[in-house]
Amino acid sequence: MGFILRIIILWGLVKLLLIMDKPHLCAGIYAVIGLALRFLLGWQLLYAAIATVVSFLLAWLYFWLLRRFEGSVWFWIIMIGGIVVGLV
Repeated sequence: MGFILRIIILWGLVKLLLIMDKPHLCAGIYAVIGLALRFLLGWQLLYAAIATVVSFLLAWLYFWLLRRFEGSVWFWIIMIGGIVVGLV
């Protein structure tokens, strides 16, 4: 996934989180996008499934932490840190 596309997706999902207040929904959307891209890149089913499960769990933790610390300075630290980690 391209650098700009990842930032746009994460930014959109953070906005969705602030509106819907459902970290599992945002993590699910992020995981489905990742799964689709893995299939487009020709990954084998087992590897794509494992990577998607790990991606979902980490994304859920990220969005849950954002929701938990909404309104504090930690929100911004977690958001920027998560975007940087997500780009790696």
